Amino acid sequence: MVIGDLGADVVKIEPVTGDGMRHAASPFVGCQRGKRSVAIDLKHPDGLDLAYRLIEGTDVLHHNMTRGVAAKLGIDYPACKARRADLIYCNTYAYGLPDPLGHSGGLDPLYQASSGLEYEAGAVHTGNQPLYIRYGMCDTSNAMLSVVGILLALVHRQRTGEGQELWTSLHDGGIFFSSDMWLGPDGAPWDRARLDRGQHGLGPGYRLYRGQDDGWICIAAVTDAQWRALCSVVGAGDVSRDDDREKVEEILACRFATRTALAWHRALDAAGVPNEIPVESLDGDACLHDADNERLGLIAEYDHPLLGHLRQFGKLFDFPLTPYQPSAPPPLVGQHSREILHELGLRDGDVDALVAARVVYEPDDAYRWPD
Repeated sequence: MVIGDLGADVVKIEPVTGDGMRHAASPFVGCQRGKRSVAIDLKHPDGLDLAYRLIEGTDVLHHNMTRGVAAKLGIDYPACKARRADLIYCNTYAYGLPDPLGHSGGLDPLYQASSGLEYEAGAVHTGNQPLYIRYGMCDTSNAMLSVVGILLALVHRQRTGEGQELWTSLHDGGIFFSSDMWLGPDGAPWDRARLDRGQHGLGPGYRLYRGQDDGWICIAAVTDAQWRALCSVVGAGDVSRDDDREKVEEILACRFATRTALAWHRALDAAGVPNEIPVESLDGDACLHDADNERLGLIAEYDHPLLGHLRQFGKLFDFPLTPYQPSAPPPLVGQHSREILHELGLRDGDVDALVAARVVYEPDDAYRWPD
């Protein structure tokens, strides 16, 4: 999706029964915009031949199959490289390619666990239980790492003419989120700030506080000047952040409880203290209709043939000389099958025969979006 946002023509090859992720309708819609879908049965010789013909004209092939599956289907790197020598081939695994766990599949929360994220998020060191973070951190970080890898491989190919195979993984994505952790020469970890038992933050000036109205405000006072301004605004000018953490946080929490989160937000803004009011991500008025987000270009909207008018996050990069705005909706299963096969040189009669033989699928008037 990100590469498509940047201008690539992304052709999604999915089974004639549809991508298995389509049953998770909401997440699927959220990460499929801008793609054209061709639904092909790769287990049928004619379907595999169509895939090979597509590969001959493609720059990058990207998938997330468990090790060995692509080889069984006939679309592993050696098979694809035989069709296009300078192909860039990217596989996003669960754990990675090498043994002993290279054969494993997996999902996002497993690699939040294996990389230490769930332990840290739960503040287990205080006696809490581990916490699964709802948003697919490893899914998205793995995906973005693959984008970086693909772009680097494209640059290498521009310089040398060489294609190559690359991979990343969900576990890689989790480790990336642990990148502020390191061990010293004696094997001991550095003394980094950790969450409190209430999981509100990393210290008195870097955490969440509850306001009078049960709303919350997040503070990030990282400099001495910001700390002094924070204490002045809340009326705790004699408090030092070098004092006992729990006592300082208790004092500030009592102060914040005397006014609404919005009142504190305005007062802290005026004093130059970095802060934000946490919002509900599923509340369209709070996030996807936010005027600042709209000005930043962080909102995209488009019409979907079945779901109607959709609105979601927009562009992630700003290029003043080459501006862009995502606009194409998530595809139906096989929505572009005929269009893409025409580009391969097939005629309507050829496509009709493939559809009748169930080698290719294209939606008809009875098509319904998965529940």
